[in-house]
Amino acid sequence: MEITGMHHLGLTVSNLERSLEFYKRMFDLEPAFVARGDGEELSRAVGVPQAKLTFAFLQLGNGMVELLEYDNDRRTQYGLRNSDVGAPHLCFDVPDIEAAYQELLAKGGDFYSEPLRIADGPLAGCAFAYLRDPDGLTLEIFQKAADGTHG
Repeated sequence: MEITGMHHLGLTVSNLERSLEFYKRMFDLEPAFVARGDGEELSRAVGVPQAKLTFAFLQLGNGMVELLEYDNDRRTQYGLRNSDVGAPHLCFDVPDIEAAYQELLAKGGDFYSEPLRIADGPLAGCAFAYLRDPDGLTLEIFQKAADGTHG
């Protein structure tokens, strides 16, 4: 099998309209499209009986983020901590972490803390900060080291 890259990262959200507004306001990401899906074949493919969902793809560099809202019975509160198995996070490359942090704060960004600058180890010179989306999913902004490593 040959892998040529990553196509997309999918995140299930509680309210697609609210999430699309958030990603537009915070990161200026517009959906390439929004579509609906249901039926027996889709239900088998996604492993959700009688699946009914609305989804959108947001172009992000050379990959995409897929946001999905299921109309099925489901938990609507995200309860995983970053230490829990299966807890995802989506990371955005930024050229200036302080500027990105300040801009997102001004837009209402809910950060765990201010950016952490890494002093040593394999990510020395890099910096990152975690924030939450409207469902509590973790997002990250990440600045590569000045020499461009780790990116």
